[in-house]
Amino acid sequence: MRVIDAWSVHLAANELDKKRPNTHLSVELLANAISASSDALVIKDRTGTILIGSQGVAEFFQCEVDELPGLNAYDHLPKSIAARTRECDKRVFESGPAETGEELWDLGYDRRIFLASRSPIRDSSGEVVGVLTAYKNISAIKFAFEFFEQDRKRFEKLAETCPVGIFECNPYHQLAYVNPEWERIIGLSANDALGRHWGDFIVPEQRHLVGELIRNANESTSGERIDLQVTGDLGCTVELSLNRVADADNHTVSYIGSLVDLTFRLAAQKQLRQKASLMRDLTSSVPAVIWQMSVEGKCVFASDYWMELTGQPIHAIVGQNWNPFVHPNDLPSVERGVRSVIDQEQNSASFEYRLKGKEGDWRWVLTNCQQIHTMEGNFMGIAGHTIDITERRKAELELQQYSVLLEQRVGERTHELMQMNKSLRNEMETRIQAEELLEEKRTQLAHFSRISIMGRLSGELAHELNQPLNAIQNYVASLAKIIDSPTSPPAAAHVLRQLNNEISRAAKIIRRTREFVSTGKHQSDELRLSEMVEDTVAMLRGEARRRGMSLQVRDSHDKTSFMGDLVRLQQVLVNLVLNAMESMVTKPGSDKTVLIELRKEPNHHILSVYDSGCGISESEQARLFDAFFTTKPTGLGMGLAISRGIIEDHGGTLTFQPRTNGGSIFTIALPC
Repeated sequence: MRVIDAWSVHLAANELDKKRPNTHLSVELLANAISASSDALVIKDRTGTILIGSQGVAEFFQCEVDELPGLNAYDHLPKSIAARTRECDKRVFESGPAETGEELWDLGYDRRIFLASRSPIRDSSGEVVGVLTAYKNISAIKFAFEFFEQDRKRFEKLAETCPVGIFECNPYHQLAYVNPEWERIIGLSANDALGRHWGDFIVPEQRHLVGELIRNANESTSGERIDLQVTGDLGCTVELSLNRVADADNHTVSYIGSLVDLTFRLAAQKQLRQKASLMRDLTSSVPAVIWQMSVEGKCVFASDYWMELTGQPIHAIVGQNWNPFVHPNDLPSVERGVRSVIDQEQNSASFEYRLKGKEGDWRWVLTNCQQIHTMEGNFMGIAGHTIDITERRKAELELQQYSVLLEQRVGERTHELMQMNKSLRNEMETRIQAEELLEEKRTQLAHFSRISIMGRLSGELAHELNQPLNAIQNYVASLAKIIDSPTSPPAAAHVLRQLNNEISRAAKIIRRTREFVSTGKHQSDELRLSEMVEDTVAMLRGEARRRGMSLQVRDSHDKTSFMGDLVRLQQVLVNLVLNAMESMVTKPGSDKTVLIELRKEPNHHILSVYDSGCGISESEQARLFDAFFTTKPTGLGMGLAISRGIIEDHGGTLTFQPRTNGGSIFTIALPC
């Protein structure tokens, strides 16, 4: 590579200054020298105008060499690169010393790294009149080095997570790198191991194999593997592999090796041998022929019971098929069963046939076989077992002889069962009558519960009826005065309307009470949850006031109707509200509100009764809906049991849930 140094350019500039008549010739000579250089060389003045440039500069600016003079380099470079180049040139012009350093040029479409060397060009007076810049493109070298470093880091990352001991050594077999698994196997840290010969960690009695392994590694491109025992706390046997790394000239650069801990493999092999021995013992003691057959249909293994069953030595069957020992009449079915598994038409097969016994007789046997595969899933034949079922077949024949006698006994028993069925039908009819009677008693019990509730409401009911009746008396008195006075008729009409409203309200209260106490048959009518709750609240509001409590309704229901028994459902709601009020009797404070919430869910009408009373203990919750269980001193324990029965008769549910701040929630869910 040809280089024009700063001193040569300085002499050329002085020569240009001294020999003005030959300036054109000197400039041409200098330009030829620069353009002949393999580096990108350029001379610029203070404004950045190119005076002379090499072929590399012309290629960068995509022009000819003779087009470079007069071209302003700063104007033809990207802004960021131009600003940095101008700053570097300025330092050379102002301070004078040469500068050398790496520069990264990001051209948008390409990234290049240059080794840039800037030297001042002085005239005869020593003034800096230009700057010579030499650019050496080192992108390939830098990127290759970065790629090498990345490869190195990837190798180390992979080696650190690899479950195999990895080591690298120089051409003299001195360790340069070991991974954590190598440290574990050898029991030595990297700091203590690096620089030592890797053969130092082989047990002394096997170190004579180290030289042979190295020779084989130098002669082979695929490496050499050998089992060796290493030193250290583990003292385990490893599979050691050594590979030579060579350059393009086949010179050894390094060696890379691996250590595979064979502790578990050797233990597994030992365990496998033990299992094989155990399997031989087991197959010898099992009263069945354990056998294996190849894909060609030849027997490759048979247990000792073969001799016990047939009287033939094992070598008489190994390598042969079973045909000579099978009854001729059974041979076709046996061949079909075995072939279906060998041809992989089915995974397993089971068949019975006759096999020639050691006494020359025909023994009935049962054979079960199935496919077997290698660890990789490759089909390797079939295996199975054959047991002697001669005695079982004899028992089956005897069983057939008893079948006729059994049919006779079955006929006799059938007649007896018919008589028993007749008796059972009579018993079922009696039971149905008993259940109907029980249902009637349940209805009566529900009626008694309503009567009990009405007994509790009778005083308040009289109080509620007295209020509208008193109002009627007052309005009547007022009407009498109005009639006697000279007042206008509209006032009289107003009083009469009020009188009529109060009379209607009293009649409605009496009607609701009569319907509630009625013991009429269960009937299903079209109901609206909001109207039922409204009637119930009107019935119980006076009782709530007497107890110093209030009833509140939160209605978000969509007013859709459903089919149900109004009287029975109202009985459940009255019972829940009264229970809620009784639970708050002993509660201190004035906030005693029973909240009735109505809402609609996709498949259910939901009615919930909230109270803030004393609550129900966990032990009592489990028995809450049991008949005759009560927490009240004078209660019968039937209210909630009857209520749940009524809701379940409607296809719904009645559930309990404690409130987080004390109190209870009873929720009725009725299907839409």
